[in-house]
Amino acid sequence: MTNKKDKRPLRLAPKPTNIATPINTTNALLILLVFLSLLSGVALAYDESFKGELKLVKKLDPDEMMTYFGLQYLLNDYQKKQFLSLKTRSEREKWIEQFWAEQDPTPGTEVNEKRIEHEKRVKLARKLFGMKKPPGWDRRGEVLIRFGFPTTRERIWADINFHGMTPPGEVWYYKKLNMIVAFQNYNLKGEYIFAITPYGRSATRELERIKNVIDLLKNHVLQPIYPLQYMDYDEIKDLVDYNPDEIDYLGDRDILAETPKDLIAQIEEEKKEEAINNFYKYMEEKPTIYSYELKEKPLPLYFDITTFHGGGNKLRTEVNFEVPTEELRLVRREGALSGEVELDVVVRDMEMNEVARGRDHIKVRFTGEEPSKGPSLLPGKVTLTLEPGYYRFGLQATDKNSNRVGGYRTSILISPIKGAPYISDILFASSITESEYGEKFQKGNLYVVPHPMHAYMKPKPIKFYFEIYNLKTDADGIAYYRIEYKIIPKSKRRKGPVLEEVPSVISSSFESSGYGSTQIQHLSISTENLWEGVFELSIKVTDRITFQRFERKARFSILEQ
Repeated sequence: MTNKKDKRPLRLAPKPTNIATPINTTNALLILLVFLSLLSGVALAYDESFKGELKLVKKLDPDEMMTYFGLQYLLNDYQKKQFLSLKTRSEREKWIEQFWAEQDPTPGTEVNEKRIEHEKRVKLARKLFGMKKPPGWDRRGEVLIRFGFPTTRERIWADINFHGMTPPGEVWYYKKLNMIVAFQNYNLKGEYIFAITPYGRSATRELERIKNVIDLLKNHVLQPIYPLQYMDYDEIKDLVDYNPDEIDYLGDRDILAETPKDLIAQIEEEKKEEAINNFYKYMEEKPTIYSYELKEKPLPLYFDITTFHGGGNKLRTEVNFEVPTEELRLVRREGALSGEVELDVVVRDMEMNEVARGRDHIKVRFTGEEPSKGPSLLPGKVTLTLEPGYYRFGLQATDKNSNRVGGYRTSILISPIKGAPYISDILFASSITESEYGEKFQKGNLYVVPHPMHAYMKPKPIKFYFEIYNLKTDADGIAYYRIEYKIIPKSKRRKGPVLEEVPSVISSSFESSGYGSTQIQHLSISTENLWEGVFELSIKVTDRITFQRFERKARFSILEQ
């Protein structure tokens, strides 16, 4: 390659012999990125995120130190201080187990996909981009841990011309993230730093500044890089398993080398600068991304948790589910469309120790009907027995035909039954009928299908179930009580351009009696006088013998057809 202006030859660094055949390209974008390296400062491989961090890190055992360096990209300063302030190794190990339990994207299973992928990324970063000084890898290793391997990884050779020297570097492109990351071997000692830093002038201004030298660099040689020669088969397979772009790393290297890798062809011209800036955007807003996050959207799931007396100090805890039928993959079997969902629940205490686990299967079958004419929501329920306390619930729904998963977490306080009288949680239902069959949704002689979405379409009535405990009984064992209920709007009612406040829409009361201190109740209330919006249901029970009362509240929504 020759400079036509001054006739002096432009030299490239010798090409290594242990990687694939180089590809000639006119990728000006890559050249611009590398040329910017001359304008950016040298970044450290490890940045102290808070004062005194390195001093605390030095107190860790060597293997703990490596674990911490890999974990740092997922932790905020508070978590880092919390971990590093623990006195013993066993306390730190327990802290890490609790951290990963909270991070599990599929809390209903034994497998923690995020932890597995993260630890494999750290292993590869240390092996492929390792350094002796903290954190044990250069900036390429950091990006690998944060975002995984790129779709395209290109090498740029060093160049010396009358404008100066361009250090050797690499450019990584992530297709699904539309993100470019540029690195430079600034000190020529094998430690790669970021080629563009967000702390200097913007990338756009720097690009404009050096447009006059683009023509001199158009024939620059780019080298696609494959890490295969440094890795064993299992590590290569990990790249396939955990790369969201499904790159064929196991394919023939010669064939891969012949495939065009021109980034200009992969990215629309108007998105070049966006792809560069996306790196810093992700580093600020979402500094780690794992492959499971880039796959199809999670399976939607509606759920609530209701508690009832379970005997003694125990509480019968019901985790109620609804899964939208339209989100399921229906498969034709034996002349009918069928779907299946598996529901898993894991309950942990405040220290993330598992205390309970349950599972339910939901099946639906459409025979001679269109799916649109069937149920729009598939109900399910997992019943667990728990003591009063504060718990963390991990919930997971899996479409068995597509393996699409939805994972969710919530924390609730399960209160003991105290008070005379006392009302259980309110269980909103899509259907309440009399039945003597011992089925999943059976409650005494009632068949109560839960409706955790708490949304009712007019003109269908609101249906709900609750239980009353600790009523006083007379000498014959009969309890006497009064039930009052109100439905109160939580939003104003719109009448044309005017918002009208209505303090109460529906209120009523009635008296009842029955044998025993525990009574069950179910009500159906018309929605005729309600409108679209959120409402609060208030139920008060008064013991007619002791005149003591208890109140329970819950919210629901009304939808217009």
